[in-house]
Amino acid sequence: MTAAQSFQVESLENFAEFAYEQGWTDGLPVFPPTRKAVQTIIEYVGRDPGEVLGTVFPGDGVATIENIAANCAMAGCLPEHVPVVLAAVECIADPSLLITTTQSTGSASLCTIVTGPVVGALKFHTREWIFGPNGGRANAAIGRAVRLILWNIGRAHPGKLIKGTMGHPASWSYCIGEEQELNPWGPMHTDMGIGAADSAVTVMKAGEHSQIAVPLNTVGLNECITLLARGIGRLGITTSGGKRGYLFVLNPTLAQTFAKAGYSREKLRAAIAERAFKYSYDWQNDSKQGESVAIPDLYTKSPSERKIFMATVAPDEVYVAVGGGVAPQMGQCVSVSSRSSAGRPMLTKRIRFPGASPSRA
Repeated sequence: MTAAQSFQVESLENFAEFAYEQGWTDGLPVFPPTRKAVQTIIEYVGRDPGEVLGTVFPGDGVATIENIAANCAMAGCLPEHVPVVLAAVECIADPSLLITTTQSTGSASLCTIVTGPVVGALKFHTREWIFGPNGGRANAAIGRAVRLILWNIGRAHPGKLIKGTMGHPASWSYCIGEEQELNPWGPMHTDMGIGAADSAVTVMKAGEHSQIAVPLNTVGLNECITLLARGIGRLGITTSGGKRGYLFVLNPTLAQTFAKAGYSREKLRAAIAERAFKYSYDWQNDSKQGESVAIPDLYTKSPSERKIFMATVAPDEVYVAVGGGVAPQMGQCVSVSSRSSAGRPMLTKRIRFPGASPSRA
């Protein structure tokens, strides 16, 4: 693998304009990836700079430790952030995730969820305004690095190799860390077979992002499950072509209330799935979706000219993480639905740390 290309800039004051001229940024300013900054990252991770992690769609650019380090430097990452980014890139380059749908007309984004002890070690902001902006460097820099890797290595430039009709505002930096101290359950990645003492990254092909109020103090816990289930299927959102995934980020108050009532994370996922349905119009191949059946139009005041289909939701399509502010007597959550016409809707990889692992500190 050849060494990365070097450039000479007269002064760091000129770097911002130089980066725009070179097309290294999607519009936001970036930090200069100096030889020293990139080398510091490479030395920290302790891996061969030419090591290949895979290719990044849509341009199929080769992701190496060195060019990932350069993009991390531009994103403002500290060296200790980079193992998290490397795990995210392993997800992105994995053919089973197949991120083609995030670059299509549907304008999906990639959401990165960091779980386990590394969240505390890197000082992720996990409470109020968890999805940002919240001042958390780890949240913003790691999410930004993922975006720059898609931009610079994957060549995901609008109007060229990607055709997202509307775009996705969260794509500038779409990264959260799961709350640890107030989490009544183990890390979310334990549902994917990774040990609780480990740390992991989940990359999700994310479409709709919705805030849901779940008023514990007025409707009771049983109705809260129904409200969460109804947050899954929005009439008119296609379920076409592949398995879906639904992530609920419950605020600590709501998660603790469920736990005190005897709900494990697994039991809650199953309860939500049991009451949930996926709805869609008859668009492309929706009618061929496994268990889909035609149903009467739910909007009688403004009926559709198309058929409406409904399909069940499986427990392994529902995922639950914990984060956000403490809201006494009031449950709040964010529901993120996948945009996945092919491949898996999300993928989780264990984070590999150099030397002494902060996940076991």
